[in-house]
Amino acid sequence: MDTAGREPGCRTVLEGVIAAQEEAGAQGVIFHPVLYGSSDVIRETLREITGSVKAEDDYIIRHSPETIEMNEEASEALRSKPNSSILCGIKDLAAGAIDAFVSLGNTGAVVGGSRAVLKQMRWIGKPALAVPIPKKGGGWSVLLDIGASPDPKPGHLLQFAAMGSVYIERLHRVKNPRVGLLNIGSESHKGDERARDTHKLLQRSPLNFIGNIEGSDIFHDKADVIVTTGFVGNILLKFIESIPSFFEGMRSSDGSMSAGAETLSQFDYRRYGGACLLGVDGTVIIGHGKSSPEAVAGALRLARTLVSRDMLGVLREQVFKTRRAVWLSNPFSRGDGLDD
Repeated sequence: MDTAGREPGCRTVLEGVIAAQEEAGAQGVIFHPVLYGSSDVIRETLREITGSVKAEDDYIIRHSPETIEMNEEASEALRSKPNSSILCGIKDLAAGAIDAFVSLGNTGAVVGGSRAVLKQMRWIGKPALAVPIPKKGGGWSVLLDIGASPDPKPGHLLQFAAMGSVYIERLHRVKNPRVGLLNIGSESHKGDERARDTHKLLQRSPLNFIGNIEGSDIFHDKADVIVTTGFVGNILLKFIESIPSFFEGMRSSDGSMSAGAETLSQFDYRRYGGACLLGVDGTVIIGHGKSSPEAVAGALRLARTLVSRDMLGVLREQVFKTRRAVWLSNPFSRGDGLDD
């Protein structure tokens, strides 16, 4: 768990870690948090929270003296700060010293560091960040990409669809998940060239592709996997995240929220913990920089769930099957990005 490079500071992260460890213990699950950051700051903060010097004995602390700040340019920071908490955690994940890495730090640095150190999985051209989106009436869909790959090719979007299908199946036990391509219209001929080419690739795939979906379909139970570019997905996610704060100012005089506002509060990022970086060879979760202790605990819970359900192993198999089926259906088409 990366304890550095986030806005509220180390204390919030450690409170979330402690809550996650207590939750795992109550469930009889073995959970050994590894903490990355300044060892002195981590130990001092643990003592402040627990009131005990012995508290630090419950954790493995990896001293990482450098911090990549939120406002730093990711590629330059990764080069100039080889001992950052982000790089140290990712290197340990690549070496097999940890099973998953969770960070609330600089998203670009986590994505760039993961691509450089973990490398991408075979048959994957670009990674994607996936987040759950609530459906009207209950349940979840998954939206990807939300920022890891702003300008993907059609073949990459096909890979996103395959990865998203595995993710929602592993995490929420959705069988044969429905894949929708976010577009400006439901007809197959709508959208730009990338959207139309992606539609053709998805039609040829073994995935349960239901066609294009529009913005008005996102919160309805139409698709389980919503695929789009990182550019569009990031804008959409930040809009969704703004909904709770917008309605927060609409409380009644007694401080209560309307039924509609209560429903919309489920869009709060603190409820889903973090986004999963799919496509790199390791389990990486990126949390929101303003996460509460509850969100930190949620991100760690997500990481534990994905590791215990072997998401990476199933993902490798699904991506290979999807790629093979598309190639066999038309071996003379390169499928723009499919061969990356």
